[in-house]
Amino acid sequence: MKKILKYSGIAVFSLVIVFFSMGFLFPSFEYENSVIVNKPAEQSFKVFTDVLKLSEWIPGFKRVKLLSGKQNETGSIIEMMLEQEGKTFILTQKITNYKENELFAFALDNDVLSNNCEIKFISKGTSTEIISSNHITGKNIFWKSLFVFSHSYFKKQSKEMYENLKKVIEESN
Repeated sequence: MKKILKYSGIAVFSLVIVFFSMGFLFPSFEYENSVIVNKPAEQSFKVFTDVLKLSEWIPGFKRVKLLSGKQNETGSIIEMMLEQEGKTFILTQKITNYKENELFAFALDNDVLSNNCEIKFISKGTSTEIISSNHITGKNIFWKSLFVFSHSYFKKQSKEMYENLKKVIEESN
């Protein structure tokens, strides 16, 4: 019985070491999503930046509050509230680059992670390719380690969100 407990303890300890070492080896990760929208870039960008439409394509969106600067201006800071699975998340978003109808880049921050995101709107005539590039970093070793095993979750959630955005844009006038 003592041998079983000893080897079980060693196995659990080893798994914990492996888990946390993953956060040291891979403290951040990147992913990209893209979607083709059957509307011009100007209309796609207009819907994307319309705060009144955020709840239509961001799951769990509750509210947005401008903390500093002006809406859709580089350097502006907003606070966004999301509710997912019964939990409320407060996110701070700082716009890092803004080019109307072309680019919306921001740094998103909360207690768990930081995300540097760049969203490009590439005109394809009467349609638009929206490309979202994300660089995620966990705020501590636990989150960094957990995120190593969560790449597909982040990418899937993002893909669903941009598919929702596509639908909202295509249904708009």
